[in-house]
Parts: sequence; C-alpha cells; structure tokens
Amino acid sequence: MRFLWITPQAFYSSRGTPMNVRRLAEAIAGAGHSIDLVTYGFGVDVALPASVRVVRAGRLPFVQGVPIGPSLLKIVLDARVLFRAARLLRVDGGRYDAIQGFEEGAWLARALSRMFDVPFVYDMDSDIETQLGEAPWFRWLLPLARRIDHGAVREALAVLTVCGTLSDRVRRLAPGKPVFQIEDAPNVTEFADHRVAREEIACRWQLPVGPLIVYTGNLEPYQGVDILIRAAPMVCAERPDASFLIVGGEHAQVARLRALASAVGVSEPVVLLGERPEPEMASFLAAADVLVSPRSLGTNTPLKLYAYLMSGRPVVATDRPVHTQLLSSEEAVLAPPNPAGLAAAILDVLRDPERAERIARNAARLVTTRYSPAAFAEKARSFAASIESLVKSERR
Repeated sequence: MRFLWITPQAFYSSRGTPMNVRRLAEAIAGAGHSIDLVTYGFGVDVALPASVRVVRAGRLPFVQGVPIGPSLLKIVLDARVLFRAARLLRVDGGRYDAIQGFEEGAWLARALSRMFDVPFVYDMDSDIETQLGEAPWFRWLLPLARRIDHGAVREALAVLTVCGTLSDRVRRLAPGKPVFQIEDAPNVTEFADHRVAREEIACRWQLPVGPLIVYTGNLEPYQGVDILIRAAPMVCAERPDASFLIVGGEHAQVARLRALASAVGVSEPVVLLGERPEPEMASFLAAADVLVSPRSLGTNTPLKLYAYLMSGRPVVATDRPVHTQLLSSEEAVLAPPNPAGLAAAILDVLRDPERAERIARNAARLVTTRYSPAAFAEKARSFAASIESLVKSERR
C-alpha cells in the first residue's frame, strides 16, 4: 500500500498527535507499506524508516511554530498543506492507494479524495467540534465545522480513533462505518530508580526533600493546570514540605501560571520549568511522589497518561471520561475536577504509601498487558492490512 498522509502539525514535535503520527508511521512502514507524509514547513527532522518520506509544505516568513488549537495562522498553514498534497496527486496520483488525514487534515483529505478519486481515511485523534467550542474566537465557525466534520466521517472509507469516546462518536454519526481504535502507547518505557531520580531532580532544580508532585505536558487551558496550582495551597497546609514541579508550556503560559501561583500564595513550592527536552521526561516521572493529570476539558485520553501509568509512580487524575475510559480507581486516585477535590486526592496518596504503591503496580500492569508499544504496533499493522482490503473491495 502507498499512503499519502495529511498531517497539519509541526512534524516532528514533542506533542501528542505528532508523537502518535511518528509511531504509527514506523509500525505501518515496518509492515511493508510506504508513506508520503505532507506536513508544515517547520518541525524537527527525525529518523524514520526509508519508506516514509516527509514532504514539507514550505515555510512562511517569520513563522517558526503554531499554537495548539484553532487559529487563523493554522488555517493559512493548512491551505499550504492542501496545495502541496494536491501537487503530489496531480503529478503522480496513481501511486497512492489511500489518503489518510489526521485531525482537521481529514477535511483536506476529503477534498483531495473528491478531486483525485482516491479513497481517504479519517484519523481522529481528537474531537474537533469540542475544540472549536472551547475556543471563544472560533465558536462562530462551529455550525460550519460540524457540517464539514460530519460529512468527512460519513464519506471516509474508514475512521481510526485513539479512544473509546471518539469511537462512540463515529458510530453515532455513521452507523456501520468501519472504525479502528488504536490507543496510544507510553512514549517512555524505561525509568530510573525513584530515589536516584528524586535526588538528581532535587539537586538540579534545587527542590526541597519533601513530597514531589509532578505534571508534564502542555499548558493549554483544557489541561487544568490552573486547578492544580489552586490546589497547591491546600496540600501545603498539611504538607508544607511539598513541592510542585510543572514541566512544559510556552513562555507566555508559564508566566501566566507563575502569576497565578503568586496570587494564591504558592510561588515558592510551585516550580514551572517550561518546555524541556523529550529525553528528560523519564527522570521527571520517576522522581515524582505523585503524578497528576488535572485535565478539565476534552474527550481524548492524553498521551502522557500512558507514560504516567507505566512509570511505577502513583497517579492522581480527574474523574472525567478522558481518564476513566482507560483506567479505574484500581489504577489511579480519581478526583473531582476542582482544586479541593484534587488536593484531597493528592493528600490521600501521601497519607497512604501502601495504597499508593498498590495502584502504581496495577497501573503499570494495565499498560504492560494492554497498551504496550508491541500492542500498538500489532494494532497498527492490522489496521493497515484492513485498509488495504477495503481499498481492494472498493475497486472491484
């Protein structure tokens, strides 16, 4: 099979969808298929299998990145991706068996499918309707976006999702549509000893010796990191030796959350590091006494959760479908998505080390048995084989 992938992101970057795209490309190429991956004009070049070619859509002057979520800049960049992909299809469209569009790239794939009569697959890593509804400046686009997105689901040859809530959404919109669900796998699988990592992180970042509560990931509002910071004073009231390490986020986001920490009186125990290199993530996770996923909005399970669960450290997560579709109270302490609820859950973990150790073991076992990199690769290979079969059936 020859795939044309439409990936409207900065590829490669250490964010959920680009990380998923890379791993999926490696698995599918490993099964003997080839991929032309059309993406933005910026991003980090990474090693990929020889049968995967990254085709960049050209750069815009003075543009080095794009914010997460909908924006006018993203619309311009998506248009460039569309034109670059159309050029590939126009020059040698017969070499592609299927087009696969990631997130809003599925809308572009739908247009290309109609223009060049090549079947397309919708790769749904998130609910675009929900994202637009959460973006105040783009809510006026919601009726049009809903119409386009529903049409893309119904016209797609098949839909690939990353979690149960998205699979259920597809089945509601298009009963009988082939749906393939491939959950993410942990992007980190090897972790240092907790004590060694804790000492290293404490020394490097001058942290106190008390409990360390860690969050890693972007600082977009839907992640709920503001809830975690508002929970910090309640935790510190009982455990004044506790510290909070928040890893990730752009400069403006870090500055905003630092101001919030100062406003609620926890500017010292809350340490915001901003973005750090991907290889450092294993040390941050291993060093934690509690890992927190305070997600407040959205429907798709965050990629970082798989690494959290694999780390062997206890996890506190908000009691929302983004988490509960993957785990239960046996694998994490589930908390209401508010500061008091999150603080109480963190303190529960710190008060009961035996329970913390038990849920951490259960979490690691869950990932190892159901969501390992090997399981991901097998599902990816099966998906590619199924798409090949569907394409052949459509051609008959």
